[in-house]
Amino acid sequence: MLERLREERTRLHAGAYEHLRPRHLATLTRSWVRDRRGCRRYRLLSESEVRAARRSDTAFVFGSGRSLVEIAPDEWARIAGFDTISLREFPRQQWVRADFHLTGEVDFLDEYAERLRENPLYANTVFVVMGGLYAHMGNELIGRGLLRPGARVFRFSRASRWRYAPPSKTPRQLVHGPNSLFDATNFAYALGYRRIVLAGADYYNKEYFWLPPGESRPYETWVTATEPWSQAETVVEMMGRWHDVMAAEGTQLLVYNPRSLLAERLPVFSWD
Repeated sequence: MLERLREERTRLHAGAYEHLRPRHLATLTRSWVRDRRGCRRYRLLSESEVRAARRSDTAFVFGSGRSLVEIAPDEWARIAGFDTISLREFPRQQWVRADFHLTGEVDFLDEYAERLRENPLYANTVFVVMGGLYAHMGNELIGRGLLRPGARVFRFSRASRWRYAPPSKTPRQLVHGPNSLFDATNFAYALGYRRIVLAGADYYNKEYFWLPPGESRPYETWVTATEPWSQAETVVEMMGRWHDVMAAEGTQLLVYNPRSLLAERLPVFSWD
């Protein structure tokens, strides 16, 4: 019961039920209309075009866990030889070129968009942006023209939020499950990568790579950075099931950090 209450609190903080409020629905509608006008500023990719942007059979998917600071420069150089998929706060980094970046939830849109525009490692990124009526932040990002003019954009919708579903085979509809790591992993799978490596997905604590050890984000006053993620068990179980689904099709799903809780179900990546 206590764990269920914690999960519900996490959902509330994530805005899972905001769309049910009439005032918020009106806001979503205005953002959607703005998006329809603003998308003309960008090069909208088709499904075949976004698949064609894949350049390797391996994709590294980056969360924001603090284990990223432990990756040595020579490892980053080797990672740069493969495709990279970025999400959430990873644009704060200065380590590796981002080939794709997924946008779903955003905490502070203007700061977030500024990082996407000004980080040179995102100069040629394909921006994979959630669309549809309920995609408030994605619609604002596009509708307000906050990306670089002419940037390549691919739109997707979400399915199966907060519950299990196998990964989708189309990048147009991505399974969200308990968090955005699943969107990005599903995107990699749908694009046809044969080896998918999850990095910065730790779950044994809530520390982030751009913050000092033990420090949580200042606006998350209810979070203790040194504690495990409240949904860690759910994430590990679902990602383990995805591993089995992908393995049956010849796709490897691996975790980079051997200490990650995902290593309970996923094999650990090795350069050897």
